[in-house]
Amino acid sequence: MIKNKNQLKIRLKENKESLLFETIRNDVKPERIGTQRKVGKVQTNAFTLLTENEKGEFFDSWTWYNDNIKIENNVISYLDNKGNPFVQIKIIEIA
Repeated sequence: MIKNKNQLKIRLKENKESLLFETIRNDVKPERIGTQRKVGKVQTNAFTLLTENEKGEFFDSWTWYNDNIKIENNVISYLDNKGNPFVQIKIIEIA
């Protein structure tokens, strides 16, 4: 169980292939709900999820470890300026 940003950073550094990310809420692009993605690049302050656009092309969608995300119990929540989640991504541990 990944409970916070530090645990996620460690897991990504040690074995990024052991994680899969599934969108469970997206108020901006609801069509992405249910989409599962793998990790692309991993840096000290961010990582990417491989994302497919409407044309079928893949690109790196960056997730930064800043104040507008919260990680609790295998869920990454992107927070709006009032602190409410508007995108949530479930972390699936596959290995």
